[in-house]
Amino acid sequence: MQQQSSIVEKQNQQPTKRSRRLFSRKHKFTAGLLAALMPGLGHIYLSLFRKGISFIFVLILDISALLYFSSVGIHINVPFLILLALIIPIMYFYSLFDALQAADYIIIRSPKGRVEDSTQQIQRHPFAGEKGHSFGIMLVLGGIVLILFHQKPMWLGEFIELYGEIAVALGLVLLGFGIGIREMVIHYKR
Repeated sequence: MQQQSSIVEKQNQQPTKRSRRLFSRKHKFTAGLLAALMPGLGHIYLSLFRKGISFIFVLILDISALLYFSSVGIHINVPFLILLALIIPIMYFYSLFDALQAADYIIIRSPKGRVEDSTQQIQRHPFAGEKGHSFGIMLVLGGIVLILFHQKPMWLGEFIELYGEIAVALGLVLLGFGIGIREMVIHYKR
């Protein structure tokens, strides 16, 4: 009697290879399907909240910029509008590819091959791996830009027309300095 119960317990503890593979395929298929519906949803399904929200945020920001620059009477050149339009399909396919790769990684790295255990562990602490203030700052600044694109103030159009190139160049230089300082601090801590 005890022998039969121990055999049944072992069978319940270890999922069969076929059922684990089937569940893994469903997990990957669902992540891919959600990523195909909208970039970022597959990552949110896999509990990669920061990455998923970033994909959704950049997509919304790109569409807003495309609509703003095409509707305002600024002298913006056509290649810039084409570049903004091309970012949408690039993000779409990259998000789909990355969601499928992340699903494979999560399935392979889950303890004892059980996908259920890793998702339950992630659901207990959904933001455990998301530290730092940069993500919040990015969302706040992007929200301000979205409000400005929606309000269409006159000074924004004039600023972009007169000083847009210089502002972007200065922004990239400051971003480069910030990343360089961050890398030096990380290297110094090692």
